[in-house]
Amino acid sequence: MTARNRLLLSARCLTAGGAFLAAAAVFHFFAAHHIAPILRRAVDARTFAFLEPIVSFTFLLNAVLLLPLSFTTLYGAAGVRRGERWAWWISIANALTVVALPCLLLYSMGLGYFADAPLFLAGALSITAAGLLMLLPLVRARRDLLPPA
Repeated sequence: MTARNRLLLSARCLTAGGAFLAAAAVFHFFAAHHIAPILRRAVDARTFAFLEPIVSFTFLLNAVLLLPLSFTTLYGAAGVRRGERWAWWISIANALTVVALPCLLLYSMGLGYFADAPLFLAGALSITAAGLLMLLPLVRARRDLLPPA
């Protein structure tokens, strides 16, 4: 594979990852609306009154933070396509952030939680795939970047 093709592959993977992150943001915005009914069925009224604002806020916060992450990933893809170093650094930071998300989910929720929550498992697996899809071509294309100015 030529240097140009490695950069192009990295840029395409970043574009796909950025689109996936934008879709995840939209999902979190829509899913926040469904948190209260699910939580209401799972816990007593006092616990619900305490947890619902926190959990709803967390979903909305995730959505809001995923938007700039997707934007900078898409923006970085254009720069990586041209071989620009600044874009590679931004993109590698974004890719590592995305790879860290499922690790944090697993650490904070434990393996047992995923067995009872197939949507979380699907989300964690798809985010892992997206992060690796973004990260691995970037690592391979690093040597193909333009020399520092």
